[in-house]
Amino acid sequence: MGVFMPRDFPNRVLNFINGKANLPFTQKDELIATFYIFGKDHKVNGELEITYVKDIARKTMEGIARQVRIHAINPISMNQELLRENFNKRSMQILIDSNSKNTEKKVNFDITKRISRDPTILSDCCAWHLAYYKQDYFFKLFNPLRSNELPSNIVQQLEGRMIMLGFNVKNSSTLPYDDPIIPFFQWLGELPT
Repeated sequence: MGVFMPRDFPNRVLNFINGKANLPFTQKDELIATFYIFGKDHKVNGELEITYVKDIARKTMEGIARQVRIHAINPISMNQELLRENFNKRSMQILIDSNSKNTEKKVNFDITKRISRDPTILSDCCAWHLAYYKQDYFFKLFNPLRSNELPSNIVQQLEGRMIMLGFNVKNSSTLPYDDPIIPFFQWLGELPT
């Protein structure tokens, strides 16, 4: 899971965790867009794997909906200091996990990037903002992508994989794009390889 809009969302997360910013750190009318990529190493092959991914995607959507409901009906869960504390605990877990995997005992300068892009933290942030602003949201799952459907600079990254995108608007017709996948392709094409 990741967030590709707003583009500086990971920095906003870090600023919140570090106490340099408070929630909400998006505006009510600001578009939040998430992505989930399925089929990492061997792509998604055949109907059985497509059905399996659809099941995972459905469970993921249900999990987000559950998080939003919890935040919406439980004022304590909307407490930003509690959320910051939970994120700090998650950050410590990431740091400990990173250190246990680092057999050479070298300092991992990538740790803040991992924390700011952690799916658990990002998912909680998105659910919090959806509940706070009482926003509608939708998800769209794309079947395995073929090379002729992809911009040439991202074929290697996405060919044969399934993508689910989520947006904090009611449906795709309220987006400023002809297709919800366009801003994701643009964002992915701009990332350094």
